[in-house]
Amino acid sequence: MRLTKTLAAGAVALSALVTLTGCGGGAGNGGAGKGSSADSGLPKASTMAELQKFVVGTGAQCDEFGPSNELRMLEESRDPAWSIKERGVCNERLVLLLIDDMAKFQAAAAKAKTSVPRILIGQNFALTNLGGDGQLLMQNGLTHLSCGREDRDSLPSGFTAKDGLVKSCFTTDYLPD
Repeated sequence: MRLTKTLAAGAVALSALVTLTGCGGGAGNGGAGKGSSADSGLPKASTMAELQKFVVGTGAQCDEFGPSNELRMLEESRDPAWSIKERGVCNERLVLLLIDDMAKFQAAAAKAKTSVPRILIGQNFALTNLGGDGQLLMQNGLTHLSCGREDRDSLPSGFTAKDGLVKSCFTTDYLPD
């Protein structure tokens, strides 16, 4: 009898463990949810529709969405070195970029001869021209990408910096004004 109860309890625990590990967002869910630690925990989006849904879900303004002549990241989106798959704009200001290869994107940002705007990144997307929504977006899982050595050296105490996918870039939970 005791063995039966022990086996039953073990089966219930194993079943709960299998159920819990199957939950969550990540590469397998195709959505813009949070991923597992294996995929850095950053949000991911497979399509522009998913990316817009993520942005709206953070509380950021994105009621008017589509292609735009907004100049931020327009030339870069046409340059294959940046690995930008698709570009869209919310409310003629917040630029949404789906990225094919984040390492290439970061390498291009590091090599940019002109000033690269403040960029927040997920696993496979980037947002720029943030306006007042930057902190709100960061509170929802995005991280700030910087490729300037002076930015890392001047990071205020208490904020974290993690190495980026290329040597000169890093990500941080600090977003300068």
